[in-house]
Amino acid sequence: MPQKYFDIDGVATFVHHPGKTTLPEVAPDLGRGEALLCLHGAGNNGHLYSELAEHLATAHSPVSFDQPGHARSGGIDSLGSVSAMADFSLAVLERLGVGGPVVWVGHSMGGAVAMEVALRAPDRVRALVVCSTPATFGVPDFMLDGLRRVTEGKDRRRFERAVYSPATPDAIVHRGFMEDVKTDPRVMYGDLLACRDWTGGERLQEIDVPALVVHGADELAPLKTGSEQLAEILPGAQLEVIPDAGHMVPIEQPEVLAARIGAFLEGLGS
Repeated sequence: MPQKYFDIDGVATFVHHPGKTTLPEVAPDLGRGEALLCLHGAGNNGHLYSELAEHLATAHSPVSFDQPGHARSGGIDSLGSVSAMADFSLAVLERLGVGGPVVWVGHSMGGAVAMEVALRAPDRVRALVVCSTPATFGVPDFMLDGLRRVTEGKDRRRFERAVYSPATPDAIVHRGFMEDVKTDPRVMYGDLLACRDWTGGERLQEIDVPALVVHGADELAPLKTGSEQLAEILPGAQLEVIPDAGHMVPIEQPEVLAARIGAFLEGLGS
């Protein structure tokens, strides 16, 4: 997929988009089918969606970006809150020149950001696809403490195989690890604090758009339970379980996920 920078709120923001490349600061054409703005998870980046986007781009216009401080976007820190990330994501949408509502696709932390947008700017949301996201994050202290030690230079950074399905090939796991190292662990730490402090819960009942909630069959137990709870909270949400996938569904099973999303989009009508 073509990639380019846009200046958004003073941040050099790295954007991944379908179709032909365009001149500097010229937005890509997002007029094919549904426009989808894809939001990555904690410590990750927009390249997470590359294969998924290739499948969706045959009929739709998926676009993703690296949040500030992540991978190739400018900045050295996490924005620090889901609300701030929602504001920035809306600014990205504005900069891309999409006037109407779009489909927001969010993975993990990105799902929280998408739902925050739906609460704060419902006129900009046509539908939600929320992948591997609980109704409320429970970030344990031991995880924060361990990552804080990494940011202080007191421990080495660790990459967890457990967030992938046992069925996921090592080559895909390695690719995920390589994406993770593009972002400073201090940014990851800020992201986890943002997830811990985000209050989803029952207020998500206020969201009144079609929603597809997705998790992997081999998702970590607390997150699987949280995703199931989310599907019950969001009015009229559809729940899809992706086989042979853990937490990292978009890179573990991109073709299957694209098919499920495509069917969901067909159901939206005109």
